[in-house]
Amino acid sequence: MQPTVDWRSQDFLKIFERYDRADFAQEFLRRNPRYRAAYRAGAASGRSRTALRRLARHWGLVFRR
Repeated sequence: MQPTVDWRSQDFLKIFERYDRADFAQEFLRRNPRYRAAYRAGAASGRSRTALRRLARHWGLVFRR
């Protein structure tokens, strides 16, 4: 994971001013060690669609078509 900008800097504020709910949710998951471990385990094992749907449901992910 790449280092992030200091959250107290103006640059950090500018980045997040344009975020919507989905962007904040993605940031939360990206930084959540349990989600990252679950995703990594799923990606490494070539999970089935059913297992991936279960993972998405567990974390509240919705993919619109």
